[in-house]
Amino acid sequence: VPPSKPVAHVPSSATIGSRAVLRCTETDGSPPPTFRWYRDGALMPTDPKTSQAFKNSSYTMDTTTGELIFEPLSGFDTGDYSCEASNNVGSPQRSNAIRME
Repeated sequence: VPPSKPVAHVPSSATIGSRAVLRCTETDGSPPPTFRWYRDGALMPTDPKTSQAFKNSSYTMDTTTGELIFEPLSGFDTGDYSCEASNNVGSPQRSNAIRME
């Protein structure tokens, strides 16, 4: 079963220096989908240190659970976040983008 459109659970505001947890949920996909995150339309690497665009961020991403955890959160992390669910059936589905300040 292809994934349905996932829902991104993003705090609308978060405190710099704190821990922020973003979650992506999707209920229909079988096999269970894997998740990817986007900030301002750009695919986020699983390791921020590998990317010039994200090297100032400190986060961990679990592609299986859909969790994106910033610890600590920095001012660089403000943006519009969306997540994408994909399995080997059908086409990937992307959530609406939600802004985190």
